[in-house]
Amino acid sequence: MRTITIVIFLFLISIFPISTKAQAPVPPEIPQAVTEEEVRRFMDEYTARYMRLDLDAFMDLFSKEAVENRMLPYADIREMYRKNFADSKSLQYNLNISSIQTHARSAFASGRYEIIQIPNKGRAVVYRGNIQFDLIRENGSLKIREINYGRIRYD
Repeated sequence: MRTITIVIFLFLISIFPISTKAQAPVPPEIPQAVTEEEVRRFMDEYTARYMRLDLDAFMDLFSKEAVENRMLPYADIREMYRKNFADSKSLQYNLNISSIQTHARSAFASGRYEIIQIPNKGRAVVYRGNIQFDLIRENGSLKIREINYGRIRYD
């Protein structure tokens, strides 16, 4: 009986060898650092979506935690752009980014912008000013965490 037990034990060990190696935890995936090229592509997409007047596509570029001009939360940002897009026949957005600072999961970009709005009623309006973007990587994509700008209107 003892011989049969030993034979079965040896047979099981040969089928299921005992691992003597310690199992190390899988290291967490290191996030890909944000690059200047990625920021510039994001800015191109930002201006293109703005000029298409597509609210949902445009707002997809914002984090749900986004803040505009240090006070407007996401819901208010969305409503402001909804009204702006609804009141516009067309929008031309020129963006000149002069500085980009990249980090592991975020980036900061600043520059100047000019928006030419053709409203549904009335004459064209031009807005110009400085602009700053604080971007963060969320679920693999860049999103606007904070956007701040000054606005001067020219009629």
